[in-house]
Amino acid sequence: MDWDFYIPSKDLNNIQKINELLEGELDLPLLPLGQRGENFIQTYQTRWGIIQFHLAGPGLPRFEEAETRAVIHQTENHIPVRCLSRNDLLESKRKAARPQDTLDITFLEQK
Repeated sequence: MDWDFYIPSKDLNNIQKINELLEGELDLPLLPLGQRGENFIQTYQTRWGIIQFHLAGPGLPRFEEAETRAVIHQTENHIPVRCLSRNDLLESKRKAARPQDTLDITFLEQK
């Protein structure tokens, strides 16, 4: 159980804002995607739980493309949250091919 955020991989202004907002929570600063793909997932333990920033990943389209297909879901407190489309999330989980994604893949395929 963690919070996953897909963010633009080289948007230095956005990354700087995240670092400023979470300065007291992150033990190391969030970094942009490296030339060879390093930093594509960065994980932090915070008081709210584990936060993962995804800057790229298996099966994920470019951020700008995924954003055009994103869907809005409401939290329990009626706060709108932009999320990956079902198809983009499903493709990502299939490409990652991790054992822990098996139940998610089955669930998403049935939706």
